[in-house]
Amino acid sequence: MSPEVPIIIFIIAIPIFFILRWILKRFVKNKRTRNWILIFGTIIIATILYIGIIMAFFSYIFYEPQYNFEKEKWFADKNARFEMRDDLVNSEILNGKSKSEIIELIGKSESNDSTEIWTYDLGMSIAGFGWQFNSLKLTFKNGKVINVQKHEIID
Repeated sequence: MSPEVPIIIFIIAIPIFFILRWILKRFVKNKRTRNWILIFGTIIIATILYIGIIMAFFSYIFYEPQYNFEKEKWFADKNARFEMRDDLVNSEILNGKSKSEIIELIGKSESNDSTEIWTYDLGMSIAGFGWQFNSLKLTFKNGKVINVQKHEIID
């Protein structure tokens, strides 16, 4: 535990202590019982609140919106395509489609080759305190898509 953690918990505990004391004065008449509840309640509530704040912070940092695939949005913003990649992979709408159907639906790949593997750049997203480069890889066999994979490279 870093030395800042107890200080932060103590700062959080100060208002909790006074609020809890105010509440307990109304409901607990025995002073000794009230003080014990106040001490342990403040420690427990401050710790839980600290953990909740940390979890909320990291949820915000690592949040990445996900949307359903929309052809118009796909072609409108190449750098935001990563927001639709999970829908393309999980819904399996690309599986079994021919190369011409793929070109019609999501466009021509920037890096298609004769090895039957097409890769689409889906843009960059924030990954914690760095960047994440997103791509979509389509594998063809006999002219039809047999596999759709998402790739993420975190920098």
